[in-house]
Amino acid sequence: MICREFEYPSTPDSVGAMLDELTAVLDGAEVDRSLTRRMLLAVSEAFTNAMVHGNQLQPQEPIKIRLAVNETDIVADILDTGKGGLDRIKNKKPATSESESGRGIDLIRHFSASAKFAESSNGGLKVTLTFLRANNNTLSYK
Repeated sequence: MICREFEYPSTPDSVGAMLDELTAVLDGAEVDRSLTRRMLLAVSEAFTNAMVHGNQLQPQEPIKIRLAVNETDIVADILDTGKGGLDRIKNKKPATSESESGRGIDLIRHFSASAKFAESSNGGLKVTLTFLRANNNTLSYK
């Protein structure tokens, strides 16, 4: 099993660094490219939400990612330090085709086998995403 933890400032420049580092770990674990793309899309959405909505683009507020990769699945935790994130998700209205935003949570749920949202120990939001390595050519529609 591979376990890594990363921490980034809440700045747009961090997105590229995060994607590069996660790609390197997934490549090293020989994760299928199709699964890697889906996983990076979902994690990128959660990361952007943490940066913009959770930490409100305050560079001093970190975003942490914990990544665990084994033979059967990949689990990514994305944690911010903002307050009220769980309530915002619970009260989220469904996105429509006319919506300018609000599709990130739907994409996260679509591309992951499981998406869980909880309050972290520091009061921020913890998003836990699970991706299955077996049957990774099949998308799950929830």
